[in-house]
Amino acid sequence: MDVRLKLLLAAMLGAVLIPVLEPTIGVPPAGPALAWAAVMELAVGALLGLSAGLIVAGARQAGDLVAAQAGLSAATLFNPESGEEVTALGHLYGLVALGVFLAMQGPLVLVAALAESYRVVPAGGFLLDASTASQVFAQVGGALALSLRAAAPVALALALAGLAMGWIGRLAPAIPVLAMSLPLRSLLGIALVILVLGVLVATFSQAWAAWPWGG
Repeated sequence: MDVRLKLLLAAMLGAVLIPVLEPTIGVPPAGPALAWAAVMELAVGALLGLSAGLIVAGARQAGDLVAAQAGLSAATLFNPESGEEVTALGHLYGLVALGVFLAMQGPLVLVAALAESYRVVPAGGFLLDASTASQVFAQVGGALALSLRAAAPVALALALAGLAMGWIGRLAPAIPVLAMSLPLRSLLGIALVILVLGVLVATFSQAWAAWPWGG
């Protein structure tokens, strides 16, 4: 998303929320205290965005893991947001996670969480302490766990298929298993991804529902 569009959306969101949150915010401080409060509010917004972005990042990582198992790592797409290349399966998993986010009215929930944050933490009252850091690391760990859960069904099936092809190659050396293994694993990987799409949707739904602001 273009930076100018992001700034425009942020300004529109602020214009909508200010009248609603004005009684909660009260009179803003003056001088250096105002600058510090603004920095803290930026930190709160950044953490809310990070909590949502980590789920999508975990989904893309799961797709990358499956692509590596299926031999599809060479099939990459350019991601204009990050300026990096992502695998086709990583992009697909990320889109599924975003689709689930939209289906669960994620944008509305995120805006509601932003408004609720002013009640839980008064404006300018956010503190960057050890508990905040531990919560951030816990969310990063949750994203890694999500990537493993989302990738596990297909990755484990492909690992078992690799073992089976290895045994076939040992028992029947005349069969060109090595030459057949890559296309077979790729076809099997794509078929398995299609079969487990329902499981992926359920996994990402649980992740969005269980995330700190999602409940």
